[in-house]
Amino acid sequence: MTDTGIARMWMAGDFARLCRALEGPNDLTAARAAEVLGEAAFGPEGGSALIRHVERCEPLVAEPDFGSYNHDRSWPLIEAVRALGRRREQRAVPALCRLLDQEISESLRYRLETAAFEALVAIGAWAEASERLLVRFDQRLEPDVVRLLTEAPHPEALEPVLARVWRLVPYELDAAVGLLAAFRDPRTAPALLHLATAAETPPRVRRAALRALLELPEPQRWLDLSRNEPLVERLRDPDHETARLAGRLLALSEQGRARMRGLLKDPQGTWPREHPQNFPDSYPREAYPYEAACVVICEVVAEQPRLFVSPYFGELRFAKEAEGLLPLLDPAQSAALRRAAVRALGAFGEADSRAGKVVGAALLDRALPDRRTVEPAAAALARLPEPPVRELLRLLGESEDEDNPGGGPGEEGTPVSRQGAAIALGSLRHESAAPGLLAALAADGPPALRRAAADALGLLGHRPAVPALVALAEDEEEAPALRARALTALGRIGAHEALPTLLGAARSNSESLRLRTAASLGTFPTEEAIAALTDLASDTEPETVRAAVDSLARIGPPAAATLCTLPDLARRDHWPSATLRALVAALAACPGPESATALARLADRPYPQSVQTMAERALAQRPAPEALPHLLRLLADPMMRHPHGPALLALARSGAPEAEAIVVEHFEHQRSFVADAFRDEAREALRVLLRAG
Repeated sequence: MTDTGIARMWMAGDFARLCRALEGPNDLTAARAAEVLGEAAFGPEGGSALIRHVERCEPLVAEPDFGSYNHDRSWPLIEAVRALGRRREQRAVPALCRLLDQEISESLRYRLETAAFEALVAIGAWAEASERLLVRFDQRLEPDVVRLLTEAPHPEALEPVLARVWRLVPYELDAAVGLLAAFRDPRTAPALLHLATAAETPPRVRRAALRALLELPEPQRWLDLSRNEPLVERLRDPDHETARLAGRLLALSEQGRARMRGLLKDPQGTWPREHPQNFPDSYPREAYPYEAACVVICEVVAEQPRLFVSPYFGELRFAKEAEGLLPLLDPAQSAALRRAAVRALGAFGEADSRAGKVVGAALLDRALPDRRTVEPAAAALARLPEPPVRELLRLLGESEDEDNPGGGPGEEGTPVSRQGAAIALGSLRHESAAPGLLAALAADGPPALRRAAADALGLLGHRPAVPALVALAEDEEEAPALRARALTALGRIGAHEALPTLLGAARSNSESLRLRTAASLGTFPTEEAIAALTDLASDTEPETVRAAVDSLARIGPPAAATLCTLPDLARRDHWPSATLRALVAALAACPGPESATALARLADRPYPQSVQTMAERALAQRPAPEALPHLLRLLADPMMRHPHGPALLALARSGAPEAEAIVVEHFEHQRSFVADAFRDEAREALRVLLRAG
């Protein structure tokens, strides 16, 4: 590696020598000088020096040899252009435009034009950049031209872009949508709507177009009635995410919301089929029944209930909208539609107490007793402003009213209603439900009710339930799913007397029991639990391994010694990246040199690059004395100099005697073909040294 001396000139503030190096015979030194003169510390004089260099090189760019890949002659020019962009140097705009307006050799064109356009965009000269990019768009349709146009969405360029964008169809649809989306202008709506609703558009592009439409301002200006029907068709799209995006878009206009309300009133499409004379020939009869669309509409209502309330009903507006959804609870409707309607009703009830009373009564009577809707109904009831606790206790078999103020046995509901009541009361953490939940846990109850009771007792943290839950978890005659729920409940309660049961389940042959045990042992910061989690980290099931790592992370510092041994185990068993990242996060939360050593192992090969980067960042945030040896080892690897920006910055901040020499070496090691992020980090490390004096 050649030491150009530029870093030392920068640190000494030797502007004159940097200018001489920029115009000197050594191209590598000149390129490095151009990069440094882009620093704000050199003031307007630095910008002037760079502009002069660009102007001096203008006659050379047409020469075939000037930009050849095996020659360094063009590097100083390209670095000067990039530096002007980083400086946001307004004075450079004329020089950059002249550079782009002349003939450039084929070998140099791509690199120089890209650098010049990116500099103009960074400076804010969007009009000049867009004008020249449109010329290139007409000359040659290249991905980088489209990308740069996307980064320079000047309003004056929109109409020319709209006239040209169809050249990207049908082969570059992603680029077309990205280009239109960059302008965020309502005038792009017709083109985006066409791409979003055309039958031949691929699902990926359709979703991108719909997301772009959702970002446009003033939807009332462009989302008129004539454009609603194609979006209504998309409500039935086989791709559920596309359908939801179409629903969110329709909900932005009053006409769209009115159309959605109309569909909810007739999910089977009975009226258009029975009265075809009342509908024009263009009406999309083939789209009926609209049941799938109604499911999507209910999901959109659940996300944004306030959009759908009409101001004409005053204080009762939420209640009126909720009443309009009640017919969807009819048993004749499909299970999917009924569940979606329950969630939408819950959203109206959660937003307003008056609507909450209407919704609560309807769900108790029509949704909670139905096994198809019991779970969403219970969740919705628990979120109401005034949950119907008394009715839920009665359904569960407990009474808490004026005639029975102390509680006790009451009139039970059906098994499904009791299941729903258990779910709702557990979510509410209502202690008065505990006796009824324990009764529901009995062996003669339906499995679904017993599972719900076990979950609710765990949510309550009801310690008197521990013996019953232990007995259930240890009973090998019971279904594994029910035993797994009991183990989860024991983990939530955290009673020490349940630990032997969990330790026994950790050795079970059942995958589901081991998984629930791995997730539950994180409540017990004991040596026995940590040892069991260490064994579970070697499990053959990736989900169990991840749960064990998460539990060790919850235990924290007491489990640090175990966590430090896991990188080797992870390498042996080829853990997935998500689990490795969870391990990095757990080690980052543990103090001490041992965890720093473990992070250093994860920051190097053979772990995935995303894991290495995360571990290096965590290591860079450790106290300098424990991190410094590992940072030096990472930075000493000649094959991995480029990606170690976090380590380089941490070293620069550490004040270590070796810091200056290593930072300077890494800065000098960068080349023009190195990714911008790595070069930015090398410059930032030098800035840190300069600020430290």
